[in-house]
Amino acid sequence: MTAFKPGLTVRAIRPVIAGLEALGHSVDSLLAEAGIPASILADLDGYLPAGSSRKLWERAVAIAKDDCLGIHVAMAAPVNAFDVHAYAMLSSPTLSGALYRVCRYQRLINEGTELTLEDDGGDGVLRHGLLGGGAVSRQPAEFLAVTWLRLGRMVTGTAWSPVQMFFAHDRPADTRPHEEIFGVRPNFGSGFTAMRIPAATLALSNPRADATLAALLDRYTSTLLDKRPTLTTVSGRVRSWLVESHGSGPPLARDAARALAMSERTLHRRLADEQTTTRRHGIAEVAFLLGYSEMTAFYRAFKRWTGRSPAELRERALSD
Repeated sequence: MTAFKPGLTVRAIRPVIAGLEALGHSVDSLLAEAGIPASILADLDGYLPAGSSRKLWERAVAIAKDDCLGIHVAMAAPVNAFDVHAYAMLSSPTLSGALYRVCRYQRLINEGTELTLEDDGGDGVLRHGLLGGGAVSRQPAEFLAVTWLRLGRMVTGTAWSPVQMFFAHDRPADTRPHEEIFGVRPNFGSGFTAMRIPAATLALSNPRADATLAALLDRYTSTLLDKRPTLTTVSGRVRSWLVESHGSGPPLARDAARALAMSERTLHRRLADEQTTTRRHGIAEVAFLLGYSEMTAFYRAFKRWTGRSPAELRERALSD
């Protein structure tokens, strides 16, 4: 059986390309130097060659001679370049709903990363990272953070700011562009990319919300996600059991093994043989599949079941 390998899709660079063009940069040579055939840009769900996105950013920064290129590209990119993610956010009823959808759709962009909106003492923490626990490099991290903020402000029609902003990379020589955009002084060298958003801000409504369009986009993206490479056999049966048993108590490995008529040790071995991990679906996607319309409700239920957040339990499982 071919193991599932996380991949980066064209959706990740389409707004980057559009933003560079809007800033007046020619992208043909950049694409060639990054090893990205221009022909694949027509397929949003096509996979990029390994390492090509990193090379694209490196060459773009060198040619533009812009230390804050990620910020400037995020602000310059046409909204339609963000495709379904932008339309889903702009049709959501609240800012929290908009960010929740972005988390759900993350796997359409990069199957090797995860975006979560966690409840932390009432505030929401929007956090992005690699599945192995690391963080993306500076330019794409700043591009993503500004994109969340820009589209989030469009959702509410207000110039809201996070109360805290975190970046994994070291502090740049000039942080004035960051402070101007985010409205706060970011914490650099934190080891992760995240923004803390007050509960009152998350509750801000969208005056242009469209529930019908939001539901349509949910169905559309669910279809796209279902087409992603999947693992089969035991892992597929476990996923079915999780859906069927939802609501009957905390999902435990021993109960799954019993339902599949095998020992718990055999279950773990078979899942390992299939190279299955809990990273196959993002936390937001799991919450949606289990019927939760808001991430905060899922987090509260999960902590009530296990005493830990989904992210904490996942990291512990991966380290065991």
